Amino acid sequence: MEDPGSDDAIVPRHQPGARPVAGVMLAGLSGGSGPEGLVVLTDSLECEGRSLLKSLVKSAALREECVHVATLELSMLEFCEGLDESVKARLRFEDGFSDPLHWEQSDAFPLERFTGPELVSWLEMDLGSAGKHWMLVLDSLSQLLQARGAATLCRDLHAFQRRAASAGLGIGRVLGLLHADLHQPQELDVVAQMANAVVSLTPIAQGHRLCREFTAHAIATCSHRSKSGKVHRTVECFTVEDGLRLRTAVVPFPDEAPTETSVKVDPTADLTFNLRLTVEEQQARSSVPLPYHLSPARKAALLQGDSKAKIHYQPDANDDFDEEDPDDDLDI
Repeated sequence: MEDPGSDDAIVPRHQPGARPVAGVMLAGLSGGSGPEGLVVLTDSLECEGRSLLKSLVKSAALREECVHVATLELSMLEFCEGLDESVKARLRFEDGFSDPLHWEQSDAFPLERFTGPELVSWLEMDLGSAGKHWMLVLDSLSQLLQARGAATLCRDLHAFQRRAASAGLGIGRVLGLLHADLHQPQELDVVAQMANAVVSLTPIAQGHRLCREFTAHAIATCSHRSKSGKVHRTVECFTVEDGLRLRTAVVPFPDEAPTETSVKVDPTADLTFNLRLTVEEQQARSSVPLPYHLSPARKAALLQGDSKAKIHYQPDANDDFDEEDPDDDLDI
């Protein structure tokens, strides 16, 4: 069998300002060397991510990984559109679309059963020998997030990974599609904090060419947290061609992109008043005592800790104090 990673990810030569090609995440996910654990693909109405999801599913199936797909947003037939018959035969489906609330009492997988123990039991039935590479695909995480909430969803996914490791299933990948424009930012942050990797998809402006080898479909901002806790970030452009063939290219970071030399403009140059202080003005300002500085008498009283309350008045230099008329109410 030919290696799908040899032609599914074509990366151009290294360009000035771009990250090394070895750090490309999409090519690693397509070739099988990407991050394990929970990998979240976030898309939106302006930039769909299901074609990228199906491309990664196809590559994993051709590598003879055990791929389990939970269809929550589409039917199995709709999800299989564009996949070869050989790829379809290697996929294991769980129907969570036809009867999500279990109202029809059918054999479908309801949303309430998407828990850690249930998912592990589902994997164990088809995985066979322990240690085999596997991938769990959730299409989509948005359905689970809306039905169960962010805290419950993260707890179930964490329990699933922990139980899978305890059952001897080895380290695998949980690939979930998340529609970012359907949820609150705080919910997305909770899921992103738990994920091992997040791939955020954004559209490319019309007519903008980021890659000479092909016409890019979208930009993927990839964040991967390593075991040491360090976060690695790459920006890539990609396209999914006919046959779900993935092509990627590295995009220079904004701070690394070549920019024209700009002249610094002084915003105070044309003002009618002066915002700067001379040396004498700076010295005069520094010699003024601050209002919260205590006088020696006040400091001594605080340090002595007198039980009786006392009022200390420290007159200013310009105070006009009359001992015969302290209240200044006799001058009528």
